[in-house]
Amino acid sequence: MARCPRAHEWQNREPMSAVLLLKLIHVLAAIVAVGANLTYSFWLRRAGLDRDRLTWTIDGIRRLDRTVANPAYILLLISGVLMVLTGAYSFAARWLQVAVVLYAAVALLGILAFAPAVRRQAAEAARDPTTPAYAEAARRSDLLGVLTTGVAVVIVILMVTKPF
Repeated sequence: MARCPRAHEWQNREPMSAVLLLKLIHVLAAIVAVGANLTYSFWLRRAGLDRDRLTWTIDGIRRLDRTVANPAYILLLISGVLMVLTGAYSFAARWLQVAVVLYAAVALLGILAFAPAVRRQAAEAARDPTTPAYAEAARRSDLLGVLTTGVAVVIVILMVTKPF
């Protein structure tokens, strides 16, 4: 059996640095958080206006938010702060300042507007998803979902491109 000519390179590799590990955690958390958010409208469209499907779907989205997306967003904050504390980045960087402000804004928007809108949408879906009240609640949730996800995507762009 022939040996891989580069096999010795793997044997002589340095262990992963703390900064690289934090960056890996940060990127994976961003993929999980933003990825989960991007699925919500897909699942709502699949549920249609069937009351049982819709209430089940909204409950699933809320659980996904609580158990997957929100913890990933918290992990993003922790790993990002730790990368700054290790000296890999500086809070003096303008792109990071803008990203932190946007992160705080989207967190507040999620807590103060998006979560209550989804609760209202769930309540209206349980009553009757064919009413104008449900349509308005769904429209508000959709709008806030697009806004919060859009801001999260802008943050990802800032993190990757570091434009200023």
